Order: sequence, then structure tokens, then C-alpha cells
Amino acid sequence: MARRTTKTARKTAARPPQRVQSLGSPRRPRGPAKTFTSQPIPVDFASSRHRLTRADLEISGIFHGESSYEGRIFFNNPKATAATAKTARSGYAGSFHIFGHGGCLGDPGHCEVNEHNRDAFDFRYPHPLTPARKRIDVTKALQEAAKRGRTVTVTIVPVVTAANRLCDTVNVFRCENMQFVTYN
Repeated sequence: MARRTTKTARKTAARPPQRVQSLGSPRRPRGPAKTFTSQPIPVDFASSRHRLTRADLEISGIFHGESSYEGRIFFNNPKATAATAKTARSGYAGSFHIFGHGGCLGDPGHCEVNEHNRDAFDFRYPHPLTPARKRIDVTKALQEAAKRGRTVTVTIVPVVTAANRLCDTVNVFRCENMQFVTYN
């Protein structure tokens, strides 16, 4: 028994499959991200003369619209890189993680956070790109740094874990404010 095929069936069978353009799967960047190093900060409050029981580094206003990364915190080590060991000897104080949104796929203005006109009793969730806030316990590292000197520099090394072609993998870490919060 012979099979019959229609003309449309022959045309679709002869066409090569079309590739769908995608953003690609998450990838690791080739070059290192820029590190952030603060100016020297006085840390007399962390010396053994004070009753410090806990110290946190609070970072607010963190932009998280692009790459995902681990932010490694080092004290008094402005030359720290992603390859620097996470040890007390190298000044490692802790880390935080940011789950990035992978860049903006919408129209212009789509990803702009506009929360200033919201009512105080508005129970909706905030905009997904509202700047993040992280609080990291750095007590032991800060007390060690205070033993060695009167000031400390804070270096944050972003280690990008995932990005796509919409993401800036060099200017990864951006924040508005950084401060120590201590408890007696």
C-alpha cells in the first residue's frame, strides 16, 4: 500500500528547523569584577577596652538587577581578589549572596523603581528591584583588625556566579551606604 503525502507536508519536512533566539543559559564571566575598597574607618569601638559583644556590617541600597554574585568581605586587604583565601590571615570577614535578576527585558522604564508615591498603608509587595539590604556578622574579624590598628578598610570582592548577555559582569557591586552596627 502506497502512502500519499500532501504538498504542505512535503514543504514542512524539507525545511530546516528554525533556531529560537534566547538569552542563553547562565554563564560565568571571563574577566574579574571590580572590587570596592572603602576609605580607612576608625575602629576604636572594637578594641578590647570596650564591651563589644557583636558587630555587623550593614550594607544598604544594593543593586541586584543584573548578575548573581557572592560578595566576599575582607578587612585591611585592598589587594584581595576572587582567588584570595577565605581565612582570618587574609582578612576575610564574611560574605553575602545576591540573586540577580538577569538584566531588563522590558520597555524603557520597565525596571525603574518608583516607590516614593506609595501610601504608608499600601500592603502590596514592593517593586522586585527595590535595592537590597544585607547584614553580615563580622565580630571576630573586626576585633582582630582593631588589635592590629586603629583603622580598618573594607574591601568587597564580587565573585560572579551567573550572568547572561544583558548583565554587566565588571561593575557588579553597587550600594548606597555601608556602616558598622555594634551591640554591647
